[in-house]
Amino acid sequence: MSAQVAKANLTDALKMLHQRWERAKSQWDDKAAQDFQRQVIDPIEPRVRAAVKSFEHVSELIATVRRECSEDVEG
Repeated sequence: MSAQVAKANLTDALKMLHQRWERAKSQWDDKAAQDFQRQVIDPIEPRVRAAVKSFEHVSELIATVRRECSEDVEG
């Protein structure tokens, strides 16, 4: 799996999580739900965003390596 595919899959999973959590919250609205959001749901987004940035960095590195390796072969 490429870094771009992994990034897209992770981004899609985060969107799906938000959609499903919104649906769950419409029927589960008490202190436990608020605690669950604060302790489980809220920390996920910054971690996913950090992972997405890492995938972008890896993609850039792979592109650089490919470019430099093709220059070595051609030159």
